[in-house]
Amino acid sequence: MEKVLLEADLLDLKANPNRKATGSIIESSLDKGRGYIATVLVDNGTLRMGDIVLAGTHFGKVKAMFNERNQRITEAGPSTPVLILGLNGAPTAGDKFNVMDTDHEARQIAN
Repeated sequence: MEKVLLEADLLDLKANPNRKATGSIIESSLDKGRGYIATVLVDNGTLRMGDIVLAGTHFGKVKAMFNERNQRITEAGPSTPVLILGLNGAPTAGDKFNVMDTDHEARQIAN
């Protein structure tokens, strides 16, 4: 009896880590003592400490980032879930986020 091998087309999924981060908001909330926190999934690019993030109608500077083990990190590459602090509100789950050049640009788009 011969074994029949099926060829599976594998998707060639690639993300560029050398660009500004984009991704999705997984969840967000207001934490007493830490302010607004958002769990995000980076789709493309690299999210770094100090980046200006625009998520839905909310924006802010990334003041702190934590990985899935609640350890502080300084950058998150593609397909990485991270918890970020520093937004001025709690974006809705499913909102897209983008890293902007300036705080002024993010504020204009959010308003």
